[in-house]
Amino acid sequence: MVIWLLAQVLLASAANPVDMRVVPVLDAFTVILSGAEAGAADGAFSGSVSLNGSPSEVPVTGLARVSGKRLEISLKIRYRDVPEDWIKRFRASDFDYRLRGRVAGGNPVEWSGSRRWGDVEVENREAGASSFVRLTSLQLTEFSLFASSARAEVTVRNPFAFPLKVASATFRLFAEGIEVGSGAAGEMILRPAQETTLKLPIDVDHGQLLAAAGSALRSGGDVEGRLRGALVIRLPSGDIPVPLDLEGRFSVLR
Repeated sequence: MVIWLLAQVLLASAANPVDMRVVPVLDAFTVILSGAEAGAADGAFSGSVSLNGSPSEVPVTGLARVSGKRLEISLKIRYRDVPEDWIKRFRASDFDYRLRGRVAGGNPVEWSGSRRWGDVEVENREAGASSFVRLTSLQLTEFSLFASSARAEVTVRNPFAFPLKVASATFRLFAEGIEVGSGAAGEMILRPAQETTLKLPIDVDHGQLLAAAGSALRSGGDVEGRLRGALVIRLPSGDIPVPLDLEGRFSVLR
């Protein structure tokens, strides 16, 4: 899940808005930013970053290198170090940022401004997303001549040091590429620095399921499944939908 939200909230460790990229890893992400900086030099960088006018500044360290007339700084930030106040100030369309610090042996660096989230590149987006949300199981809890029902379990990891609230979840189930069911779930809390398993009941269209995969299921085989939908994260600034697109295989629960 959470990589879409995390990338948006945390990418604000940024520079003068010409180039911003983020590379997510398991417990942190690397932000690569560049801006015009006269008299810059290569070296170690140390400083702090803040988001959307928050008084909470996060200390950062990284490496700086000169490329042409631009200074490029790479910073690694741990999700657990992100202040809750940054999340509370989150805006869906854009963000304000301020980065200040110094390259060792060089002049102070202070970059600030506003950027649109859509202008920020996220590398390895799919790989990053899989470290935060995964389809734990997808099972048919009933499969007979006349009726079917299903259940999905989705595990979501909250890497922040504070809880997140899921306002709702909606999803559709596909079997062999054909939509065969849907469901919804209500409010739930993602506990800080922990995994939470969401148990999602699914209303199955029995006729569609038989058309899509009836013969495979009757013979005891499994079929290709897909869960698409969204988790809605509730923030003080408004609800943020986080897309879900999870693949797995399912069979009849014996």
